[in-house]
Amino acid sequence: MTAATSSPFAFPFSAYNADAFSSFFPESNSMSSLARSAMEASTASTRASVKGMQDAGQTMMAHFKEQMNLSVETGKKLAEAGSVEDAMSIQTRYMKSAFENNLKGFSELSELYADTMREAFSPLAKQAKKAAKSSKAA
Repeated sequence: MTAATSSPFAFPFSAYNADAFSSFFPESNSMSSLARSAMEASTASTRASVKGMQDAGQTMMAHFKEQMNLSVETGKKLAEAGSVEDAMSIQTRYMKSAFENNLKGFSELSELYADTMREAFSPLAKQAKKAAKSSKAA
């Protein structure tokens, strides 16, 4: 069964010429090597991203645990407060500690995310440089 050549959807399989293809892509081995390297770089980047997200999750859980412990301790102290002034003092110390704890947590997370981005994009940057050198040589 052959398609009519007048159809706009017919693909001219007989027009394929292996020699023309080879001359257009003279270094097919280097192209496959470049593609393999790109896949390896992508895999390394994905692994670094996943590891960074796991580390971020663990860091956040540790921060939340610390924050909950601080809240529970403050609640116990508030229950034992003898006067309104003592309760206000305990609450003020709690707010100060919670604020400092949150700032510390945000700082840790921002450093972790920056490191993760650096590690995740490093293999891709190396591959892009390799591809650029390869295209200049061609």
